[in-house]
Amino acid sequence: LCRLLRHGSLQTRLLAKESLGSRLFQSSPAINQSVVCCGSTVNQSTHKLSGCRQFHTSIQRNDENESMPDPETGWPKLKEEKEWLDYNKIVYPPQKPGDPKRPAEICHLRKHIKYSPKKLWYHALMIRGMSVDEAIKQLSFQKHKGAHIIKETIEECQEIAVKDHNVEFKSNMWVEDSFMKQSAIVKGFRIMGRGRGSRVRYRYVHYFLRLREGKPPKHYYPPPETGYEKMENYIKDQRKRRIFLAL
Repeated sequence: LCRLLRHGSLQTRLLAKESLGSRLFQSSPAINQSVVCCGSTVNQSTHKLSGCRQFHTSIQRNDENESMPDPETGWPKLKEEKEWLDYNKIVYPPQKPGDPKRPAEICHLRKHIKYSPKKLWYHALMIRGMSVDEAIKQLSFQKHKGAHIIKETIEECQEIAVKDHNVEFKSNMWVEDSFMKQSAIVKGFRIMGRGRGSRVRYRYVHYFLRLREGKPPKHYYPPPETGYEKMENYIKDQRKRRIFLAL
């Protein structure tokens, strides 16, 4: 099999790689917990392979924030995920009579999305400060995969708000926070002609979302200064000037 992986045709290499992977998984259930490379020991001194350096089954964890794999998904579970969802468990003290109603805030996230972080960043940035209905409307016109993923995440967060956080109207919310973070990077191998090959990186991302009850603000980002404000700031800066080591 290792000779076929090296010197065989493209179809022969793919078949040999599949048969090698199935044999490895049938022979030992503990292979999933270790790196498998031909020519090195596989988790035990009894499992040895030689000749092939293209096969591996484990996920490398280089981030300090990563812990053991999540039993539900099998992926490394980050500390930020747990901390982000802990915002939903905050219990505030009771309000006094006459105090304004405290708006509800609901945090939600979508983990391990098979999508490029640079592409998802544009859609996450676009909907900040929008109402929920306006964000869903704008994302519905986008043809990209990331826009539909964010749209589904917003709809899930709406259901959680009504079901678990006593929000009366699911449309009476706006997007307070919307950002993403790099997740695992799975490295693969692309077989090319004439015995060549190249490395392929399959990137995954986490998407974080926070909705706040009420109407959206007029300006999410600070508005640009007008001409009069620029003039006043310039005059203040000029009057603050001092001569160093002067009387």
